[in-house]
Amino acid sequence: MVLTKSCRTAFTLAFIQQQQQQQHRTHLYNVRRTMVVSTEKKNTSSNRKFKAAVNAIKFVNRLPPAPQKGVEFATLPWNLNLPEHHYYVHLTTDPASGWTLDHYDPKTDKGILTDVTDDEYKALKHYGQSPLPLYPSTTSINYGTTIWEGLACRRSPTTGKALVFRPQMNYARFARGAHAMCLPPPSYELFMRGLQMVLQNNMHLLPPAPELDPETGVPLGGAKLYIRPMILGSGQQLGLHASPQISLVFFVSPTGSYFQGKTMGGLKLHLETRKSRAARGGTGNIKCSGNYAVTMRPLIDAKEHGFHDNLYLELDTYHNPSPSSNLSPLRQAILQELSAANVFLVLESGEIVTPCLSRGTILPGVTRDSVLQLAKIFKDELQPFMAKSVDRDDVEVTVSERDVRVEDLNNAVEVFVTGTAAEVVPVQSIGTSPDDEEQFSVKFKHGESEPGPVTTKLLEMLREVVAEQRTHDEIHDWIHDVYASPEDFRKGGIKN
Repeated sequence: MVLTKSCRTAFTLAFIQQQQQQQHRTHLYNVRRTMVVSTEKKNTSSNRKFKAAVNAIKFVNRLPPAPQKGVEFATLPWNLNLPEHHYYVHLTTDPASGWTLDHYDPKTDKGILTDVTDDEYKALKHYGQSPLPLYPSTTSINYGTTIWEGLACRRSPTTGKALVFRPQMNYARFARGAHAMCLPPPSYELFMRGLQMVLQNNMHLLPPAPELDPETGVPLGGAKLYIRPMILGSGQQLGLHASPQISLVFFVSPTGSYFQGKTMGGLKLHLETRKSRAARGGTGNIKCSGNYAVTMRPLIDAKEHGFHDNLYLELDTYHNPSPSSNLSPLRQAILQELSAANVFLVLESGEIVTPCLSRGTILPGVTRDSVLQLAKIFKDELQPFMAKSVDRDDVEVTVSERDVRVEDLNNAVEVFVTGTAAEVVPVQSIGTSPDDEEQFSVKFKHGESEPGPVTTKLLEMLREVVAEQRTHDEIHDWIHDVYASPEDFRKGGIKN
């Protein structure tokens, strides 16, 4: 279901009335906050006591407080911003015990995670005042046993609620990665409650709701509160074996876009033919720190040549081409992904295609999956935009996951990349460097000055879902209200 413009206007008026009510609640909130702050001055552990008191008030309000004053959220870079204002969650265990009901019991909503002693959360730490206790022999520092996730929380322009996008998928990937790194994965309930808790205690850093396009009513993007759950081997050892201690951490940062300023003019991508991001049988489909470490040097090199990022290949398909093919080795090579984003092609045939997961070398991105599902569910709605993109009214939209070869780029009218940090970003060109062994270059019909029609529509659909403007039975549980009950937060979906 897609809301009409008149419905969106009605929602906007209702939202204004709701904001007026919220202003009254905010006044009460500020009065209580002043009382708490005056108490803080008499107490050395005031920061965490202040957050505990604020959290109790927020459960009543059901809407997040206004964004922190004095912060230009719209100009924030993709980085760790305002760490002196952050609070993070930290729990520990050992491999034998794993995560138990002592850490969090969903039936009672009690445990180390939610315990409050002397008005202080046991698991909540001030980012600047209580750093993680790490030693030179820490397992994750020596052997790279760190898994992390990236999620986004946004303020809805429709209702003003604080909404998280598809955390169930993040948990599933998180659990798979933890197993791969010999780390005991937390339960889904513990993961979701830790996520909810770190958000509720950092809502002052939630950016304002995005502005709406005056013609379409679609959100125009904007900053977000980024959340990074992590699980790492935090014990001390020299041997190559599982860490004797495990840490589960949730931290946040308000951020802008990963490709800052590139939602209009497209990316210039370098086709990386020398360095490998991942190989079959490795950890390319696991969100572990090592997958990003190997992309840093190639990324710096690509930027020195005027590119924004690298598009990686299955290098074995480049170095071992089929002798019966008429294509050059490079054109036969299979595409993987960017340093931190998945890639999509819109072909002249009407196919929207992205590299498949079956090789185990690319990350199963949450935004990737979301775009695939939206394109399949709403492909009839996409058809006019595809027709405009390929200049053929009778074109049929198809959506697929398969091996995508470099040669397919020559048949693409649009290319875009997806990611939690990036959303949906157009690509204007892909090519090799002058010093690469085999030369290749392609510039796409759409993407240089503005996104193509299909790219634009898919981005709008994604933003409409996040803004509660688009729904469907198959995606009803994609958004989660931070101030829902712990049980409802785990289920997803929005309840009035």
